[in-house]
Amino acid sequence: MSKVPNEPPIESPEPQQPEWSRRQFLVGTAAIGVAGAVTLFGRQSLVNAARSVFGSPVSSGTVHLYAYDYYYIPNYMTWRVGDRMEVIFQNQSHTHWHEWTMGRHVNEAYFQAFGNLPADAWQEDFWDGVPVTLSDPYGIDNFVPNQAIVTYVGPKAAYNIQSGGDFSPTLKPGGSLHLSFTVPNKPGLWDFGCFVQQYIHYRTGMRGQVMILPA
Repeated sequence: MSKVPNEPPIESPEPQQPEWSRRQFLVGTAAIGVAGAVTLFGRQSLVNAARSVFGSPVSSGTVHLYAYDYYYIPNYMTWRVGDRMEVIFQNQSHTHWHEWTMGRHVNEAYFQAFGNLPADAWQEDFWDGVPVTLSDPYGIDNFVPNQAIVTYVGPKAAYNIQSGGDFSPTLKPGGSLHLSFTVPNKPGLWDFGCFVQQYIHYRTGMRGQVMILPA
């Protein structure tokens, strides 16, 4: 009687581990009685779920916006029309240039692999017609004012002002810039992102949203 060849043992599948990503996160208020903040790292679905639990309190006054490779902290903010804001935009990367643009409806050419890209990433630039004061420039690669009403504090040469494209400060590694403005009467959901290196940063996940509430 011939022996049946030994078959390799069947391995039990290992439980799936969650795939955490540095690119999406939320800092939310902890439950009652728990001191401090809770930081959740995960994909956009996890961020959305956490935000639905913790909410997104209205930001006013000074807000720090950090650019990393390739994500923002925070990647979601809530503003209110008429509130006075100061956004301190800082590039935390040691190796990459990053920008901050904000608008609605990305031009479709940015999602195509070939061809020339249009100067404007957004079909609607949030900053059009908005008075904004720039100050404390450090490590500015270039700044495009587009249709914003800009007041510059300090020598304008420090901002390396350029034309063409959406309102966008682009920072060298370690650079920073202060933007002071009153939230305009443009309620609704707005997107922001970094389109450096021909949209690659944006597609890699460097994006976020701002919800603007009526006054």
